[in-house]
Amino acid sequence: MVGMAARDHGMRVCKPLAALVAVTAISLSAAAADRVLPIFDTHVHYGRDAWVAHDPGAIVAALEAAKVVRALVSSTPDDGSLRLVEADPDRFAAILRPYRAGVNSGNWFDDPDTPDYVARRLERGGYLGIGEFHLFDAAAAETPQVRRLAAMAVARDIVLHVHSGTEPVRALFAIEPGLKILWGHAGMTVPPEAIGRLLDDHDRLSAELSFRAGDIAPAGRLDPAWRALLLRHADRFMIGTDTYVPSRWDIYGALVDEHRRWLARLPPAVAEAIAHGNATRRFGAGSR
Repeated sequence: MVGMAARDHGMRVCKPLAALVAVTAISLSAAAADRVLPIFDTHVHYGRDAWVAHDPGAIVAALEAAKVVRALVSSTPDDGSLRLVEADPDRFAAILRPYRAGVNSGNWFDDPDTPDYVARRLERGGYLGIGEFHLFDAAAAETPQVRRLAAMAVARDIVLHVHSGTEPVRALFAIEPGLKILWGHAGMTVPPEAIGRLLDDHDRLSAELSFRAGDIAPAGRLDPAWRALLLRHADRFMIGTDTYVPSRWDIYGALVDEHRRWLARLPPAVAEAIAHGNATRRFGAGSR
């Protein structure tokens, strides 16, 4: 979530391209090259203010129009996510945000009831992760509450979707090396060189790229440092839009197309992997 954006908001070679193509089951023919690139959006929200403005049918229609085949949704309160999953269980998959009445980005990691709340919700089944949540420094990642959530994630083999800089991510891996982390916004303002070092150091780390299109392709031109990073770690990046306010649903198609424009400047197999292949491999494709 980017409401906090003003405040907070390597050199391992990735798998050979042929292997990446095989893993993601991609086979582009010349005839298919002109089709609209399908997108798996790994960062949407549908909070109370959004569901007042847009019913679930309108959200499904927005994804359909944008050729978004699947999306991870987390919401405050969590009921919003469940509404979208109920409306289209193949297109939406829920991850559990620990925020709720009186518990938000600034205090969730210190709230004594957070672990029990998360455990109760997870018992319902169907959640593919915990997050998106904010961690403003390494100390916030090291509270007993966050340690318990990290242990739950490892036990259930689900991701943590973390909005933070680099140090909280390093702290989480120090606590639970077996974690799988989806790094929100690839750190929001973290430069590609630092993103690359973190990915080099942690092979269970992936990053989604909501709010990074302008950095990746300023003035429509692919930044050389970003291009090198995306090619080197082509199996670790995913797309996100972050509909943290209702107005972003009004421009949802434009947000998705902003990503498609820079994806089109990458080799086709890399673009396919980042657009949907990596996320599908991790989170599943539904039954479409």
